[in-house]
Amino acid sequence: MDSTAVDQFEAGRGRLASLAYRLLGSAADAEDAVQDTFLRWQAADRERIEVPEAWLTKVATNLCLDRLRSAQARHERSAGAWLPEPLLDGDPMLGPADTFEQR
Repeated sequence: MDSTAVDQFEAGRGRLASLAYRLLGSAADAEDAVQDTFLRWQAADRERIEVPEAWLTKVATNLCLDRLRSAQARHERSAGAWLPEPLLDGDPMLGPADTFEQR
């Protein structure tokens, strides 16, 4: 894979991660979807792709929807009200009390 292809992917990584997180509600699942998108990007015939950003967005969206369908087919349900995982902000080494004090 050439550096241009990696640069194109990396330029949109944040947007793809945000999209995947909004669709899946889990930071870990979102990262998995972004990694799967990268694998598809590596295997793709990029000469035939006219708009890389659109292609990457479509692939990431489809992978997320596939994950949601797969979870539904396995009858996975949450125990309570659906709440997305919180995104970490700040220093991951700080505990809840330290984080609260910083605010």
